[in-house]
Amino acid sequence: MAFTGLYVERRSVIHRLDARVKLLWFLLVLAASIAAQWDGSLSVFIYFSIIIGLILAKIPVKRAILIIAYSIVFLIVTVLVWAAMYQNEGVVIGVFPLANIRLTDVGLLVGTGKFFLIVNPITMFLLLITTTRMYDIQEALTKIGFPYKFLFMFTLALGLLPATFNEFRNVFDVQKSRGIEVDSKNPVKRIVYSVSVFVPVIIRMMSYVWDLSIVLYARGFGASKKRMYYFPLRWSRADTAALIILVLFYGFIVALKIAGFSTYYAVVR
Repeated sequence: MAFTGLYVERRSVIHRLDARVKLLWFLLVLAASIAAQWDGSLSVFIYFSIIIGLILAKIPVKRAILIIAYSIVFLIVTVLVWAAMYQNEGVVIGVFPLANIRLTDVGLLVGTGKFFLIVNPITMFLLLITTTRMYDIQEALTKIGFPYKFLFMFTLALGLLPATFNEFRNVFDVQKSRGIEVDSKNPVKRIVYSVSVFVPVIIRMMSYVWDLSIVLYARGFGASKKRMYYFPLRWSRADTAALIILVLFYGFIVALKIAGFSTYYAVVR
């Protein structure tokens, strides 16, 4: 599914926030996750804040369950990897029976911290693109100073993803109906027969892009250096309040990490 197809129309607090607030929210999550990457007991609060955002945004249950399920699987793998690296440091908490890896407090904190370093920004990015139209994101980035043509190309590339996937599926089915073993179990045959899928798709997409370029040229795209928007972004008091809350929350987490505080050791000891 393309990013442009991830947007879900809802009447929620998160949807009503200005796109610039949500972009800053993403940057705050990224910064706080980097600061707390060695202590998962602090990073988990960042993850919880994003989950609260998903709930407030009224994200579909299936999508939320999918995000959490993938996160749990990735958490187990990440903790196993980092636990193996730090199994000789810290206090032993337990042993993974199948892998025979000793889990220490240091390995647990580092493993979960590295897990949230990756998962937090990804989950926040999903929240961003689920609650914000690409049109608004493009306008927000333009106001910050990004070139409009660059943003348009980026948005266009994302918009072409669904069409590309559909073309792949259609060509795949056509070649399969012609008796070509595009899904052969033999890896060599599969690579050879994949040419019969990729070449038609590339030609079809090049034709589509060529037609689109002619349309853009005919409509005078890029003639004006300053881009005008039909639905301009409007900053409200709610946006200011939300931004203050976000800065205070994530700033507090960073301050706790700098001060050497750990939720795990505070609870255990």
